[in-house]
Amino acid sequence: MRRTILYPFRISINFQEGYAWSAELSRRLRSKLSLFTTLDPCASEPVADVYRALANAQGYYVTHFQLLQLRLSPVQTERHFVEGEFSKSFMAFVQKNPPEMMVLQSNLFSNERLKEFIHSGQKIIILPAIEIPEVQDDRAQLFIAILGKAALYNIPDSFFNTISQDHSLFNAITRFFKN
Repeated sequence: MRRTILYPFRISINFQEGYAWSAELSRRLRSKLSLFTTLDPCASEPVADVYRALANAQGYYVTHFQLLQLRLSPVQTERHFVEGEFSKSFMAFVQKNPPEMMVLQSNLFSNERLKEFIHSGQKIIILPAIEIPEVQDDRAQLFIAILGKAALYNIPDSFFNTISQDHSLFNAITRFFKN
């Protein structure tokens, strides 16, 4: 069975950087990227709003991780757009569809909810508020820089073994420690 990385987001919170990094993580781990959000019942076109926000995030990913220059195709995603209150709907979704790993933005859930996830044994990467510079010389270096600022919980050694097999990341880490 293919591994799944779950990335929940809310369109009311800027999620482009987190989406871009999660998509790149999914590419590097050869995992499926599963996206979760809830629909705003007050919006006139709630599904269209989500797709618009995702299209913007995908454009951000393509630009900042140099997919076009390197002729890489974007990762395929599985989308789960549900109705209901975000936190409760997300908890129900995770119980029904436990992911291999979750990537969360630090501002998406309360600290108490994050602690619940961590104590439940979920494999979690919590991304800090990220500002990706407009120009990037090396997408591997960008990936490592963000990974270095993230908080990792319950992540097995196999994660690091898989990451270490990526030659571009190995070269980026080597350059990082030479500086």
